[in-house]
Amino acid sequence: MKKLTPAILAGLLYTVSFPSYNLWPLAWIFAVPLLYLTANSRPLELFLYGMIAGIVAWAGTIYWIAYVMETYGGMSLMPAAFLLLLLLVYLSVYFGVFAWSAQRLIRSRLAFLTIPGIWVLLELIRSYVMFSGFPWALAGYTQFPWKSLVQIAEFGGVYVLSGIILMANVAIYKAWRKEYLPLAVSLCVIVLAAAWGNWRMDTLTLSGQPVRAGVAQANIPQDKKWLTEMVDPTIDIYSRLTAAAVADGAKVVVWPETACNFFLFRQWPASSRILNLSRMSDARLVMGSPAYDEGRYFNRVWLLKNGEIEGYYDKVHLVPFGEYLPLASLIEPFFGKLTQGVGDFSPAMDAAPVGDMGVLVCFESVFPGLTRDLCRKGAAYLVNVSNDAWFKTWSTPEQHLLMASFRTIESRRWMLRSVNHGISAIVNPFGEVISSVGLLKEGVIVSEITPSTSLSFYTKYGPVLAWFWAVFSIIAALTTRRPGVKG
Repeated sequence: MKKLTPAILAGLLYTVSFPSYNLWPLAWIFAVPLLYLTANSRPLELFLYGMIAGIVAWAGTIYWIAYVMETYGGMSLMPAAFLLLLLLVYLSVYFGVFAWSAQRLIRSRLAFLTIPGIWVLLELIRSYVMFSGFPWALAGYTQFPWKSLVQIAEFGGVYVLSGIILMANVAIYKAWRKEYLPLAVSLCVIVLAAAWGNWRMDTLTLSGQPVRAGVAQANIPQDKKWLTEMVDPTIDIYSRLTAAAVADGAKVVVWPETACNFFLFRQWPASSRILNLSRMSDARLVMGSPAYDEGRYFNRVWLLKNGEIEGYYDKVHLVPFGEYLPLASLIEPFFGKLTQGVGDFSPAMDAAPVGDMGVLVCFESVFPGLTRDLCRKGAAYLVNVSNDAWFKTWSTPEQHLLMASFRTIESRRWMLRSVNHGISAIVNPFGEVISSVGLLKEGVIVSEITPSTSLSFYTKYGPVLAWFWAVFSIIAALTTRRPGVKG
């Protein structure tokens, strides 16, 4: 129990650093209890304590997955809870590997640099492996409220923010052990990064022709969304919201993911109503709907103007166990009902801008690399559409907005975020929410944005700084002798 308490504490500190707890300063000390355990734990023992910390951290962060699978996926609570437990165990392995690796490096004078690099490496791996990656709740996201500090994501993405947080964690532990130089260096790095962020926010200007844009949120309950009798009422709401946006000067109006709760351009007369609405103004309409092409289903976003289709985008990163069933032939007999509410979608093979906008559908907004690709291909601003009605008023909508907003800092692009149920927002290139529509509300917001095709360092080169930090730490770990352990 004496060692179990620090492990549990580490997990709790991590999870409360994220919304909806929002105790983000605690991220700067979450790893200290695990580092404390490195002094008197055997390697395997430390790995297990790291996993315990991870299970606690992730249980408090993604608890809602089981409820979503039970409420909307057609599963009973026990199978849903079991599936969530499997995911928690998988994610906790990263905490375990981190704790085990930290013990190898903690006695080095450079531990405050090498141990954070291991954490950065693990976040990079988690972002790409297993069902196309799961980069949810990376440590760097916790500092979103500290706007001047997070501007450094323009160079290293959210990963470098995670590294800086871990650097401070190690430095605080070292200071407790009477080594003060790491803390002094860490404080200098943090102060300089925040000072640069303040300067950047004051001086950055974007070149481009301003555009007035609107975002609509209808707040359709998930249990009613796909009812046949809801098609016309849903179109009525979005028609009214669109008219309000156009009256306020909007030249682009964005609707959420699958706002059209039918197969657009395959089901009539509902599709005729959408075309007629598009013909009523010169505004470009962006809207989501399910699509069926060549025997496959897609989660699609359409761009219409004057009743004509200007382009469309099909979702690339699908949600495992939500939009498709991984390893379907093996587990469909047990979990096949899980996808009944959303269908069995196919992923698009490539992502490209639709006109001048980079579209991110729901879960895709947590993938920094996808935004990079879209901006490198010419996207001048970002459009994030989602349907967070799955998550009711749990912490997920706030977490989702936070992570999506980070893409604006990394790419220095405006974002139009339209979400059925909430939280819809217009976000500027500094990650600041200019205007929003809250949870469980219907509404429309309009603001002037500045499209830009300039490329930030991160957009050009990706997480190269994060990989450099990670490789440096791997070399250090491989060339460091494992210290002796007491007990």
